[in-house]
Amino acid sequence: MIDPLKDRLGKVTVILYGSYARGDFNLWSDIDIIVISEHFSKIKPLDRINKILDILPPNVEAICLTPKEARNFFKKPWGHKILKEAKIIIDENRIIEK
Repeated sequence: MIDPLKDRLGKVTVILYGSYARGDFNLWSDIDIIVISEHFSKIKPLDRINKILDILPPNVEAICLTPKEARNFFKKPWGHKILKEAKIIIDENRIIEK
């Protein structure tokens, strides 16, 4: 899934969050990811998922953000909580501070 995202979007950051990142998933859990790409700055927020929908497996739910949106999101309490439990899959945009 990562290579097709990179082919389509260029540099990407992909973050796994939710039950799969925490390790408490079950049979009915979906896989929650955040996909971050500068490419999304050219696309309306509600249309971004359509750009990658054919790449994602059926049980994957994605939030699509630009790097600027992601940095702002992770500064907020809700975003900070998500990031605290998340697993970084790839961070080509250098969104996550070590």
